[in-house]
Amino acid sequence: MAISPLGALPPARPSPPVQSAVQPIQPVTAPAPLAPAVKVDIRSNDKPPAERPAPEPAESKAVEQNTQRIRIDQDTKTIVYQVVDPSSGDVVVQLPDATVLKARAYADAAAAKAEKPEQPFEKTA
Repeated sequence: MAISPLGALPPARPSPPVQSAVQPIQPVTAPAPLAPAVKVDIRSNDKPPAERPAPEPAESKAVEQNTQRIRIDQDTKTIVYQVVDPSSGDVVVQLPDATVLKARAYADAAAAKAEKPEQPFEKTA
């Protein structure tokens, strides 16, 4: 008969008594408040034009070059927002993305295919 490894362990010894030195509880100080992550200026833009900062040329060109378009996707009946480059006609930004619209159309077609049309009852007299 073999002795299991658990039975081969020596018995546990009681730990020696611990002398406790009572220390007074130290008060906890609150951490310093965090600085705001973002500063937002909510004052109105009623300043005279001389005091307003002029827009950067790159930003103004981007706004002038691109046109905005809103359309309704025929497959999903979803409103689509597009920013189009008028010189080339390319879509720069589209919300929702074309991939999302294709996935929605596929899901709608699969759901319509899964539904079974009701069979009309035949009445015989």
